[in-house]
Amino acid sequence: MLDSIVFGLGKVILVLEKACRLDGYFVFEVEYINNKKVHYTEDGRPGWCKDINKCIQTTHYKHEINFDEVDTKVERKILKRYQIDKSRDEYTLEMMSPAGGWIDASLMPDVMVDTAIDNMEYHLFRKSKVSKI
Repeated sequence: MLDSIVFGLGKVILVLEKACRLDGYFVFEVEYINNKKVHYTEDGRPGWCKDINKCIQTTHYKHEINFDEVDTKVERKILKRYQIDKSRDEYTLEMMSPAGGWIDASLMPDVMVDTAIDNMEYHLFRKSKVSKI
């Protein structure tokens, strides 16, 4: 079992043999509880990144994560659309991931962030409590 900061728990369903692997390319595929399938590089970088070299590791083995440090508190102050857009432009926006924790919205797939905004699910966003500068 793997855990992703975006999708939660998942199961590895495909692993390329070492002889078939190329450095920096996808070597395994994970299927998550919501039936989402994502390809990853050997170091856990997801296939939904536009530039795989600038992407961070988003999947981890369960023993690598301290769940006591994951912020899962519900945000009481709901942002307005313009506040979400402004925070997103300033890279100070966090989004509640399907896994249940708050993460930097820039780490989420753009389609997930855009869909939540288009569906007016503003309760899924908050301004970052930690300065990025």
